[in-house]
Amino acid sequence: MRGRLLLLLAAFLGAAPASAADIALYVPASVVYPGQNVLDRGVIAMRFDVPGDRLSSYVVEQGMLRDRVARRTLLPNQPILLSDLKSPNSVTAGVAATLIYREEGLLITGLGTPLQSAGAGDAVRVRNVDSGVTISGVAQEDGTIEVSSQ
Repeated sequence: MRGRLLLLLAAFLGAAPASAADIALYVPASVVYPGQNVLDRGVIAMRFDVPGDRLSSYVVEQGMLRDRVARRTLLPNQPILLSDLKSPNSVTAGVAATLIYREEGLLITGLGTPLQSAGAGDAVRVRNVDSGVTISGVAQEDGTIEVSSQ
């Protein structure tokens, strides 16, 4: 009787009890260090009780790990949060990359040295090897950097 009274009181006050889902989540089979591909290191499914409102924070399908690397060290048998993952870098700081400038009817290429690592679609500062000038561009999936006149 008392439990039912507490549930009614919680419902009246708008504080519904949190429900937990018993669900299989993917966990690393071994330690995964930052920058390593999670699937390459191996994953297994383990069952966990996860609060319903937190379920969207976790990797629930193996496909969610495709083309993703660890942002931080992941420990074996621990659920993987989506915030623990990132896309791999397409350009690496200090490693020469091709710079591409496109305009209507014009294509200019050159070499540059990225000042930081970046994934596809990320803004990156890069030093032009020929002029020494630092410019901004956008890292592309193929490892090139698109620069613009702005």
